[in-house]
Amino acid sequence: MDTEETVEINALYKWSDEETRSLIQWRTVNASLFTGRHNAAVTGYETYITARGLEGRVTPVFLKKKWENLKAKYKELKCPRTGVSTEGGETTAASWKWYTLMDEAIGDRPSVTPPVLIASSSRDVTVVTPPPPPVLIPERSMTSTPKRRRVDVMDLLKDHQRFEEMVLDREERRQSEAVEREERRHREAMEKEEARAREAMEREDRRYREAVEREERLFKELREREERREQELERRDDRFYSLLEKIFNKK
Repeated sequence: MDTEETVEINALYKWSDEETRSLIQWRTVNASLFTGRHNAAVTGYETYITARGLEGRVTPVFLKKKWENLKAKYKELKCPRTGVSTEGGETTAASWKWYTLMDEAIGDRPSVTPPVLIASSSRDVTVVTPPPPPVLIPERSMTSTPKRRRVDVMDLLKDHQRFEEMVLDREERRQSEAVEREERRHREAMEKEEARAREAMEREDRRYREAVEREERLFKELREREERREQELERRDDRFYSLLEKIFNKK
């Protein structure tokens, strides 16, 4: 598929937030597919496209770019630059809807509340305070975080199971369609063979009838010719006897 056609396909399909969520969760569960080897990412995203039924709508290149953008945004928000104002409505880790999922996907610790940037400004200078240092979490909160993460992991496992079921269902449909196509081709071949056999029998019957008709016509012609010859001989005999009778009568 050339570049222009790829751009046109990706531009025509409207990518939704639900699909972004599904992509992040699927990419997290199936991280083992992306080994960094040549074409490993393309093969992995082709698997996702097949499972989601997105053939002809998006391309592996589009999904790879989508994931790289999400990862770059996450890293940017995880370690924001100092001295940058957020009073203009810029996206922060607290406001970005995908921060928690991306933190669970590629972060080096369980998901916690993202750092909040607090802007403080004077008359001429705007300063953004860096994220506060880690706060000790009470024992009750520490016990609730793994539980939440276990729930998220269970959701991911369920999504992975549904994904595998979708792949199996698609494969079964393909096999069923292949069997139906093979049976249809076999049936059409048998019908063509029967049609050729009927045509051959009809030709043979027609040739036999034509041969019989020719024989009967020849026989009829020969009989008519023989009858005409006999009639001609009878007329000759009659003339001969008539001539002899005249000769005897003169004497």
